[in-house]
Amino acid sequence: MMVLVVYDIADNGLRTRIAEVLKDHGLTRIQKSAFIGDLTPQERETLAEKLSRLQLDETDRIDIFPICERDLKMHILVRRGLVERKLATR
Repeated sequence: MMVLVVYDIADNGLRTRIAEVLKDHGLTRIQKSAFIGDLTPQERETLAEKLSRLQLDETDRIDIFPICERDLKMHILVRRGLVERKLATR
């Protein structure tokens, strides 16, 4: 199942480490603090455990959202002067 991972991390070094962990798990960056990719339920749990072992501050936050295929098909990308309906690619 596809997952969206977004995070709000204050420390630059920690943000970089988190991004590397997400890339190592095959996720693709779609914004500075947002990644998307296909993970099994076990891979999601493994990723969550790995991220929880990092030195997160009390105010730091990482969210992992499973996204079903139906919801991905409703994705809308908005850019300057453009509204584009995107179909998810696997």
